[in-house]
Amino acid sequence: MKFTHKIMLSPLVTALAFLLIFAMTQRAAERSSETIGRIQDEFYHASELSHKLQIELLTLRHLLTEAATNSNEDALIEAETAAAAFHETINGCRDVPALEAMIAPLGHDFDRYYSQARLATSHMIEQARGLSLDFDQEVFAEVREMNRRYEKLSGEIGIVVDSNNARLELAIASTRARIARLRWVMNITSIVFLVLLFFLSVVVISSIVRPVNRMSRLAQAISGGDLQSELDYRSRDALGELADSIREMQASLISDIARREKAEADLIATQGQMIQSEKMAVLGKLVAGLTHELNTPLGAMASSVDVVDRSRGIIVEKCRGEGSAAEVSADPRFVKAVGAMSNGLSSMSEATGRIEELVNGLKVFSQLDKGEVQQTNVNADLEAALNLIAHDIPDGLEIVREFGPLEDVLAYPAQLNQALFSLVRHAIRDTTPPGTITLSTEQIGETVQVTIADTGCGYQPDALLALFNPSFKADTSRMRMDWEMVTSSRIIERHQGTISAKSDPGVGTRYVVQIPVWPDLGSE
Repeated sequence: MKFTHKIMLSPLVTALAFLLIFAMTQRAAERSSETIGRIQDEFYHASELSHKLQIELLTLRHLLTEAATNSNEDALIEAETAAAAFHETINGCRDVPALEAMIAPLGHDFDRYYSQARLATSHMIEQARGLSLDFDQEVFAEVREMNRRYEKLSGEIGIVVDSNNARLELAIASTRARIARLRWVMNITSIVFLVLLFFLSVVVISSIVRPVNRMSRLAQAISGGDLQSELDYRSRDALGELADSIREMQASLISDIARREKAEADLIATQGQMIQSEKMAVLGKLVAGLTHELNTPLGAMASSVDVVDRSRGIIVEKCRGEGSAAEVSADPRFVKAVGAMSNGLSSMSEATGRIEELVNGLKVFSQLDKGEVQQTNVNADLEAALNLIAHDIPDGLEIVREFGPLEDVLAYPAQLNQALFSLVRHAIRDTTPPGTITLSTEQIGETVQVTIADTGCGYQPDALLALFNPSFKADTSRMRMDWEMVTSSRIIERHQGTISAKSDPGVGTRYVVQIPVWPDLGSE
C-alpha cells in the first residue's frame, strides 16, 4: 500500500463510520419526531378535549343552579348555549381515535341528564314564582334524579380523562424505552466503530511512525555530530523518497562541513595575519615615536655627561693644588664646577626616569614577560597607551582620565593593548586642538566598560556604519588598506566583548567597549 493510500485510509474509514452513525442518528431523530408528533396530535388533543368536557359540564351545572336559585331565566338561556357547546365538544372528540370508542355513550347520557336538569329547574322556577317556600315531593325526586345522572355523567367523563392520561403516560414511557434502546444501539455501534477505527489507525500509524522514527533518530544523530550513522529504510512510496532525500542531505552536509572547516581554518589564519600585520604597523609607528622620545633624554644625558666630565676635571685640578680646603671651596671655578656637576647629574636622573617610563610603557603594551592568556588591568593598559603615544598628542589637546576601580580581565594582553592603543590614537587623530579626549572606565557587574569620547570632527551616518569595515587611505604617494579599526573590532569580539560608536558631525565621536571579566577563551 502506498504512503498516500495509508494516509487517506484512516480519514476515509472515519468519514464512513461517522456517516453511518449520522444516518442512524438521523433516522432515530425522525422516528422520535414522529412519535412526539403523534403524542402531541392525539393524546394531548384528547386530554385537552376531555378536560374541556369537564369544564363545560361544571359550567352547565353552575348555570342551572343559578337559574333555579334566583329564578334567573337568562341563566337558563346561557345553559342552553353551554349544552350546545358540550355537544360540539363531544362531536370534536369523535374525530380523535383515542376518544372515539369512549365518547359514544357520553352524548346519550348527557342528553338524559340535561333533559332531567332542565325539567327540574323549570319546576323549581315555577314554584318559586308562586312564592311557595316548600317544593313538591315530585320536584325533590326530579332533583335527586338530576344529581344522580350528573354524578354518572361526571364519573364517565372522569374515566375518559383518567384513561387518556394513562394512555398518554404509557405512550411517553414507550417512547422513552424506544429512545433508550436506540441510544444503547447507537452507543454499541459507535463503540464498535471506534474500536475498529482505533485498531486500523494503530496499524496505519505504525506503518508510518516506524520509518519516521528511524529518520528522526538519524536527524538527532546528525545534530549531535554523528555523521556516520546510516538510514536503512527503503521504499517506493513518499516515505522512501523522504529517506533518500535525508541520505542525500547527510552526504551534502558532510561535504559542506568539510568545506566550512577548511574555510574557518583559512579565515582564522587570515585574521591572525591581519592582526599581526596591524600589530607590526602599530609597532612601526611606536618605534618611530620612541626613537624621537628616546633621542631627547639621550641627548640630554650626552650633554650632561660632557658637563659632568669637564666639571670633574676642574674639581680634580683644584683638589690637587697646594691651596687649603678653605681656599679651594672659596674658588669661584670650583663652586661653579660643583654646581654644573649637580645640575648635570639631575638632568641625567630625569632623562633616565623618562627612558624608564617609556620602557615600562612599552613593556606593558607588548606584555613580553607574560603568557598568551593572562589577567590584565585595563586602567594600566590605557595609561601605558597614553604614555607611548604622548609624542603624538598635539599642544592644546586635553586628555581627561576618569578611571574607576576595575577587576583584572582575563585576556590576550598584547592584543587587547593593541585594540585600546588603536582607539586612543584614532580619537587623537580625529581631534584638532583645542579639544578634549575623555577616557573613562567603570565596572558593570561582570563586565568592564571603556568609553573613549572626543570632541573631534565626527562622522556622517554612512561613514559611521562603515567605520569598522576595511577601507583605503592615502599613505604619502600610495593608497593602502586601513585595517586599524577592523582589527580592533575583531580583537574585542575575540574577547567576547562588544564595541559601538556614536557620532555627531562637528561634535565628536564616542566609542564604548564592553569586555567580560572572565570570557571563555578556551576555544581560541
